[in-house]
Amino acid sequence: MTKTLKEMRLDLQEAEASKTDLQFIRAKTAKNDHFEARRYIDDRILKDRKLADAYKALETIHDTYESIIGNDAVTIRQRLEKTLMNDLKRKIKNWDAIHSAL
Repeated sequence: MTKTLKEMRLDLQEAEASKTDLQFIRAKTAKNDHFEARRYIDDRILKDRKLADAYKALETIHDTYESIIGNDAVTIRQRLEKTLMNDLKRKIKNWDAIHSAL
């Protein structure tokens, strides 16, 4: 029996976010700490240190210089969202649970 493309893709996805991961993401999102939620996903779940560092830098800029730059850091975070979602869909089995937690 041959597998469909979707089944083959699911076989390649090894990682899965735990309930603890999902609870942490929901808690950070509920506290309006969106930068930290995304940094956690990249650091702990996707193991992408570069993107995690980018989110940390954006959070620092947003928190420290918000009065000067306004919401530019948030705009950049939204642009990085596409990269984050593509990585989640490609690498994580329960990516839809993570997406709904955001």
